[in-house]
Order: sequence, then structure tokens, then C-alpha cells
Amino acid sequence: MGILRRLRARASTWSKSSRIKPQRIVAAVCIACACALAVWILTPDQGGTSIVVATRNLPPGSELRSQDLTIVEFPSQLVPDKAFTSISDADHKRTSAGLSKGSPLTQSAVLDQQALPEGSTDLLMPVRLADDSSAALLQPGQRIRLFSSLPDGGSDVVVKEVTIARLVDKADGISAESGQLVSVILSSDDAERIAEFAGMPISFAILPH
Repeated sequence: MGILRRLRARASTWSKSSRIKPQRIVAAVCIACACALAVWILTPDQGGTSIVVATRNLPPGSELRSQDLTIVEFPSQLVPDKAFTSISDADHKRTSAGLSKGSPLTQSAVLDQQALPEGSTDLLMPVRLADDSSAALLQPGQRIRLFSSLPDGGSDVVVKEVTIARLVDKADGISAESGQLVSVILSSDDAERIAEFAGMPISFAILPH
């Protein structure tokens, strides 16, 4: 009977220790992971590339300020084409599309008011909008739909969607003619369509983001 008691006592001791072991293992793994993460964060990535990213969510047409941007180290293999590497190069440009926090800033994500991105097949075309007061709602980067009144009444859609690249100030010497002159980005087919409505009043509707 003494032997049986000793065997039972050992089995009980082993059972209790076996319940503790998994907890100790989990704790050890957590500590190891925390240490590895700290080393990863504190160790510079020698293979990374410094690029500009957004520090907050930015809607289309946002004018970029230095506080909207920061420089981060990005894995070289994940750096997008034509990413900005200097905040000063992007300062005061406007976004052509919405940017989420942490998104890399690229040439295609901003509007150049004088030229299109290299390789683009789109065109820049001046369009005069009939209503000065409504045009005050516009800003670069917005997408708008163009309409025109027909001579016999009613209206027609001129172009379903164009992107505003620039609002031209009358002080720029473009003429004192009424209506807001804007430069829009559009396809060659849409440019031909607008040309068909030359001389007719053009109105617009702002498209949602």
C-alpha cells in the first residue's frame, strides 16, 4: 500500500506541474516576441527607402502642407513608382485622389497645374463655366459633370466626368469675360465632345468622392 500511495503522490505532483507548464511556455513566447519586436523597431532597415506618406486621411483636391506629410522608411521592394522622397517637393500641391493615412505620395496622386504626369494619354483643356457664383464651390482635384443648354430648350450632358486641374484667376489676364475659366483633365474623345458645344453656356455638377 505504501508503494501505491507514493505512486499516487507522484502522479498528483506531475499533474499539477503539467498544468503550469503551458502557462510558462506562453509567457516565455510572449516575452520573446516582445523582445523581437523591440529589436525590429529599433534596428534601422538598411534596405529601406525614405519616401513621403500622408499623416492623415486627405480628400481629393486637398492642398498639401508639411504637417500633412512625413518621411518614413519603406521596404525598397514595396516603394511605388515615382514616389516623393522630399516633403518640400510636394508642399502646396493638390491631391488628385483621396489618400488614407500612411499612404505613399506619388506623382500620380497629385495634380500638376501646368502638365500631366509623364506617359499620360489625357489632355488639359480650358472650359468656361457659365455661373461665376457656383464656380466658387470648385477646387482642383474635384470631379465634375458638364452640361449645356440646348438652343431649342432643355439640356444635354456634354461630358460625364472630368477632373479639375486648375481654376484660372481673371487677374491672370485671360480676359474679363464672364464665367469661371477652368483647366480640366479629360480624354481626347471628351475634348472633341466639348468642342462641339463651343460658344454655348456650360454648367456643371460636382460628383461625389
